[in-house]
Amino acid sequence: MQGWSALEVKVREIVEKFNTSDKKIKLAVIIGLIGILLLGMSEAIPKNKSENKSEKVSYAAYTSELEEKTKEIISSIDGVGECKVMITLKNTNENIFAKNNQENTNGSNYSTESEYVLYNGENGEEPVLIKEYFPEVKGVVVVCGGADDVTVRENVINCVSSLYAIPSTKISVSKLKK
Repeated sequence: MQGWSALEVKVREIVEKFNTSDKKIKLAVIIGLIGILLLGMSEAIPKNKSENKSEKVSYAAYTSELEEKTKEIISSIDGVGECKVMITLKNTNENIFAKNNQENTNGSNYSTESEYVLYNGENGEEPVLIKEYFPEVKGVVVVCGGADDVTVRENVINCVSSLYAIPSTKISVSKLKK
């Protein structure tokens, strides 16, 4: 806050030096000084990097994150104890990009042309991403300490089935080796 008080003193000195009877000019100078101050402050404040929608997420990182979150949820179920999770996915990411389509008809001839819509991004021209589909979960294996209890096993299967909308036949729950 000391920086603010020193800045206030300088602004007041400038306003006092600018001694004129026209209040409109004083007001304009004060507003101008405040604007300059705000511009200077905006450069000093760190900007949050917003996530770019077209940012690439690796298959392994995505799978690892799913496994970690699933492990966290499953281990909070009563009686599960220590657990490990492995998830398999059906495919990789699929991206849908914006396109300009042009149809040409000349008499009996028909043709279509399409090209991606581009914008100037950080790395030059980039296509406009409309939608991104993440891979679907194909199967889940859970190995946990409480898997020998039928109730715990059923709770884990129901939890995983609900999380990923997959049938219980695609979920395996086994006892953790000691």
